[in-house]
Amino acid sequence: MSFLATFCLYSLPFLGVVAIITLVHELGHFVVARCCGVRVEAFSLGFGREIVGWTGRHGTRYKLSLLPLGGYVKMLGEQGFVREANGRIRVLNREERARSYFHKSVGQRAGIVLAGPLVNIVFGLVVIAGLIYANGLNVPSPTLGEVPAGSPAATAGLRAGDRLVAVDGHPVVRLDAAMAAIGAASDRIVDLTIARDGVTLNLPLDLRAVPAAESGLVSKGGERLAVDMPTAAGESLRITGMFLSDTMTGLAEIATGRRSIDDLAGPVQIAQVTGETFINLGFGALVLLTALLSINIGVVNLLPIPVLDGGHLVFLAIEFVRRRPLSSRVLKICSLGGLFAILVIFVLITGHDLARIGLFG
Repeated sequence: MSFLATFCLYSLPFLGVVAIITLVHELGHFVVARCCGVRVEAFSLGFGREIVGWTGRHGTRYKLSLLPLGGYVKMLGEQGFVREANGRIRVLNREERARSYFHKSVGQRAGIVLAGPLVNIVFGLVVIAGLIYANGLNVPSPTLGEVPAGSPAATAGLRAGDRLVAVDGHPVVRLDAAMAAIGAASDRIVDLTIARDGVTLNLPLDLRAVPAAESGLVSKGGERLAVDMPTAAGESLRITGMFLSDTMTGLAEIATGRRSIDDLAGPVQIAQVTGETFINLGFGALVLLTALLSINIGVVNLLPIPVLDGGHLVFLAIEFVRRRPLSSRVLKICSLGGLFAILVIFVLITGHDLARIGLFG
């Protein structure tokens, strides 16, 4: 494969994923800002010079910009003033103050800031639910594999190939759920309903001497289980919750020094993983990766670091307690400090990614 083909196979899926996650994030800010009566002056995918764009009927400039990693929503009067095209700064007039971000209540501004990362998380949850609904769940089959000799299952007369239908009269469609039900009914005889060669049998499983985990019930393997939308949504909530918990735990361990910053993935490694996912596993896996990265971006943006949404929320919380905003000088110093910290982390992670792929030999 030529270098150009390899570059396209890796870079195009990565840029597509970044564009989708950025679009979702900025749409969250944009929609809530408009709902709060704030005039949005620009909606950009990417930073820097505009490549292509148009002006909407409400005066918003929608554009695609040169640097594709990220984007922004520019709102009227974000700092309480307007900078003219010639660089001159002027105060807002009465009409502009009514549409200015700066002059909205703390609650409205917090809602605008929070909307971006929150929509990222909700987007990931919805996409995962859609994938589960469309493809089903891969669950442990209720069809039994080899039944260990001498186990309670063997004593009860269960055989390999038997399909578990119900536990104590309650239907089951997956072995892990059946084992949970059996575990809750330990220290007694459990009534199992099985299907064998087209015949339904009721067999007693004696758990008075051994725990449920040693019953001898072992799945033959995994199978695809079709689910309805409520079930898919519940499973998506469970997966998203686990992913959020793992992400927060990992960030906390890095912050406390229990894990190295090298465990973080930078844009180079994410591009590599994105390309390999698309090439080796296909479009469906790439969609799942996009959902997980969207959730991850949402969580990271809530970190209390200036220049991130979480940092803005901290400033708004301080303003709410003080009944007045922090001075522009303090905000500028904090923002520069946060930006410097982000850049240092970015350089370190990117350098580690480049070293990982052997760029430095």
